[in-house]
Amino acid sequence: MSKKIIFIKSILFVVIFICVFAYGINYFNKSYIYNNKIGENISIENIDVSFLSKEEAIKKLQEEIKLNNINLIYNDTKYKISPSDIDLNYNLENLVNKAYNYNKKNEYFKNLEIFFELKKTPKNFNIVPSYDEAKLSNQIEKISSSINIKPVDATILIDDNGNITKTPSNEGIELDIVKAKEDIYSVIKSKNHTDIKLNVEVVKPEVSTTDVESINSVLAEYTTSFSPNNTNRVTNIYLSAQKTSDVLLMPGEEFSYNELTGKRIASNGYKDAPVIINGKLEQDVGGGVCQVSSTLFNSVMYSGLDITSRRNHSLKSSYVPIGQDAMVTDGGSDFRFKNPYNHPIYIKNVLSNGTITSRIYGNNQDMKKINIRVEKFKENGLDAAKTYVEYLDEYGNIVETKYIGKSVYKNPKK
Repeated sequence: MSKKIIFIKSILFVVIFICVFAYGINYFNKSYIYNNKIGENISIENIDVSFLSKEEAIKKLQEEIKLNNINLIYNDTKYKISPSDIDLNYNLENLVNKAYNYNKKNEYFKNLEIFFELKKTPKNFNIVPSYDEAKLSNQIEKISSSINIKPVDATILIDDNGNITKTPSNEGIELDIVKAKEDIYSVIKSKNHTDIKLNVEVVKPEVSTTDVESINSVLAEYTTSFSPNNTNRVTNIYLSAQKTSDVLLMPGEEFSYNELTGKRIASNGYKDAPVIINGKLEQDVGGGVCQVSSTLFNSVMYSGLDITSRRNHSLKSSYVPIGQDAMVTDGGSDFRFKNPYNHPIYIKNVLSNGTITSRIYGNNQDMKKINIRVEKFKENGLDAAKTYVEYLDEYGNIVETKYIGKSVYKNPKK
């Protein structure tokens, strides 16, 4: 055989080999990689989807994985949250696309490498559910509104004659929204929609029956007089006394005179009457309200309550002794005090025949024997005083003294 024939046969053999190899590679690629099928040993949520088309895989998953309602149980009532209520979605199409592209998305030799890896190590894709958090919160709020019962505070009302009317408190209930959401998140993540037992907590009232039952005594009272002739001033006294009366002050709570009366302006019902302004008596809206605050101030001192804010007038008052007045102004001076006791107190203002009496009710265990001591002196030629609250024992001995403050009064302007 000539060399030429051998050469031709060799060339022919190579060509045939290349063609067969190319055909084999093409057949392999079309049969096992680029075959419009999901690769071998690939599963979704542990469901085998190997050698399935995208459409076949989606259909199989939809048959085996259901989007079920989320059921929540409280007592004998079942609350249902449907997938559509919260846009719950398993995103199966996206997951199938990931599975399909797992051994097709890279360059050829990488895809080939993944093909052989799959024969040894199967690949599983887990569902990652999606949902609308705002819609879920809205559903939980709807459920909570049907479960929740607001607690009812106990009440107490004392009339001008000291007659006491009390109503008991009631506990409320409230859905534990945080716990409910955590349980729902867990159910959604696991795809195992078992019933969820809702956790409901007892809500205590802010004012209990025990609180109001503890009010059984008058801790202190103080009375001042006013002339009934100035009707505008009388109106202001009645209005401010009413707004600061029938107040229940719980342990540790602070009383604010200005917050309760509101601004002393005409639109709030206050009238023009004599008011001390810069050491001079002038007509202004709200004249007379300081008599109420001063009367209350004295009752508070005799009750042993903690005074947190108090200022004296620029002139001495006619209705209380020196050092025993409490001035209030809009946006400025306020009369405030706190309840230091373990029981609530109740503030009652009573007006009758040209007098106002501020009465502090509380528990008899909190009754104190108190003396008010006022040291009068002159400061730069002006009348001044230092006010003290003295706590006495059963024998009248001073066991504690609290300094209330210093008061300096201007001389009246003519």
